[in-house]
Amino acid sequence: MSLPIIRVHWLNESRAFRVLWLLDHLKLDYEIIPYKRNDAHRAPEELKKIHPLGRSPLVEIEDKETGKKKILAESGFIFQYILQHFDNSKLLSNDNSDMAENIQYYLHYVEGSLQPPLMIEFILSMAKSAPIPFPISYLTGKITDKISEKYSKGELKNQLDFVEGEILKNKGFLVDGKLSGADILMSFPLQMAFLRNFAKQEQYPNIKEWLERLTSLESYTTAKEKASSYGGKF
Repeated sequence: MSLPIIRVHWLNESRAFRVLWLLDHLKLDYEIIPYKRNDAHRAPEELKKIHPLGRSPLVEIEDKETGKKKILAESGFIFQYILQHFDNSKLLSNDNSDMAENIQYYLHYVEGSLQPPLMIEFILSMAKSAPIPFPISYLTGKITDKISEKYSKGELKNQLDFVEGEILKNKGFLVDGKLSGADILMSFPLQMAFLRNFAKQEQYPNIKEWLERLTSLESYTTAKEKASSYGGKF
């Protein structure tokens, strides 16, 4: 039975890169259908023709024999589907049921627990840097600092401390001391935490080394080259 056609509806400057990386690591053939953000830095309306929410990543699975198509949305679900249906050699999965459940946990954790405080910190940083005249800018800064201190900054530290400890316990990876789909999916928000100075690398040496280990993979380089050719920025 032949594998279906896999198409990635890919948006530049988005988290869709992780899907390319996953597919390349599994050595699966796939097509990239590129989209570019508009002047307001939003996804174009064309994506809504693929899925009503108009967000990326979206993965299209087409059966070669019947022509039947399936659209996958949400990064965690996309990873879950691809690992379940295409990782037959368990390259990024795990034969141990407990370890397999741990991988599944992270596919939900990344958007459910890790991403929210990161997003709030990002929105607050955008508000602080907005071209607002004084004294409104002063008040904006005070309010955003208060929100950060009361919720998102402390919650983000809680999440990063947790991940730091998990990587230490699992010998440099998130699950069972070896690379899994969870590592690839989790990489983006943790890269952003460092890049946007929401956390210092010296505070989280295990996360830092883990990211260096991941970004040295051949599959990362291959996916990065493909994304760059379509306007991806790194």
